[in-house]
Amino acid sequence: MRRQRRKEERPGEILEAAFEEFALKGFSATRLDDVAARAGITKGTIYVYFPNKEELFLATFREMVRPMIEHIQALTASPEGPALEILRAHFRFVYARMVADRRGREMLRMLMAEAGRFPGLAERWHDEVIGPSIAAMRTVMAYGIARGEFRCSAAEAFPHLLFSPVLTASTWLSLFGETQPLDLDGYAAAHLEMLKRTLCVEG
Repeated sequence: MRRQRRKEERPGEILEAAFEEFALKGFSATRLDDVAARAGITKGTIYVYFPNKEELFLATFREMVRPMIEHIQALTASPEGPALEILRAHFRFVYARMVADRRGREMLRMLMAEAGRFPGLAERWHDEVIGPSIAAMRTVMAYGIARGEFRCSAAEAFPHLLFSPVLTASTWLSLFGETQPLDLDGYAAAHLEMLKRTLCVEG
């Protein structure tokens, strides 16, 4: 039983080790030997689950975005309650996963660094994460307007405007986090307050 459990856990352990190696060295410089050493296995074991380094990289990326996809799917379900609270819950999740968490920042950095090598990677990120996120925010905007909570604004057509502070914070922390730290809690609170004042009829 213990051996079976260990076998079932192994793909996740490989993906965890692969993420750290890809984040540290980038795709080109990462060797499967190093991934195996970090995971405490032989390189041959990696090939049992992943045919090559490219598939391992794509699988690592898919595993990293899975919680965000699940969250977005939940957000697109029939909205209930104040629309502003739905947006607040969404952005609290996004800040925790994509900005405060180093792994989220590294994922964005890897996406930008490796998109040229993997033409389909940016497209997949759009189709699986960004596109559904924008669609979800449009749904919430329309819901808020219909219930008289939100005023009509450009954010209905361009929800990207609502999301851009997240990318700014992630980029800032990646580039300047050590020398020019950002009060992320204060920043996120200011973002949410800005949403209230911008979107709400009585903001």
